[in-house]
Amino acid sequence: MINFALRLLLMIGTPDAGAAATCPANVPALLKGFAAVTNISVDFVEEKHVALLKRPLVNKGTVVFAAPDQLVRRVDAPVPTAVWIKGGSLWMRDAHGSKLVDVAQWGPANVLINSFLYVLQGDTASLQQHYEMSLACAGTTWHLTLIPRQPDLRKVLQRLEINGAGPDVTQLSLLDGNGDLSVTRFGKPNKAVRHSPAQLQQFFASPASR
Repeated sequence: MINFALRLLLMIGTPDAGAAATCPANVPALLKGFAAVTNISVDFVEEKHVALLKRPLVNKGTVVFAAPDQLVRRVDAPVPTAVWIKGGSLWMRDAHGSKLVDVAQWGPANVLINSFLYVLQGDTASLQQHYEMSLACAGTTWHLTLIPRQPDLRKVLQRLEINGAGPDVTQLSLLDGNGDLSVTRFGKPNKAVRHSPAQLQQFFASPASR
């Protein structure tokens, strides 16, 4: 469950494309851009570097977000899986089918899932409660670093770093408590897409056609 919660943090969306392509002045200004997102679809490639493996594990898929609180992260290759955050509930799909997951019992892993929602909602106060945050800028590019404050959270997450250029996130790096590094690179987001609840459910339930 801890590893699954870490993977949920790799579902980051991108700030509003209508924002000026300049580096944000501070963390609240950056998060305000995230809060402006209403709909988005973006492809991703995730590389997980595990100490015991010579080569990284690679996942490819798509993230779809519909404000205020629905998001599907679907991995299409090499093994089709999906997760769906729907309001306060969480659904998972794998080769064995779909099921509703009780996240309240996960402790610090539950904090990680909520942290992702705080980012999308632009909730600076809640993020500051759980993380020390710093923002570095160079031209139109920016680098946001989140370090957990609570000892329990630091056991599962050492550091979370988000890179962006102008209004878009380009990469997310997550160093977990075991020292394994996950790096997710995002493609060009489609922010004009609109998804009804029925379309989101279908996207979650159906693996991509090959």
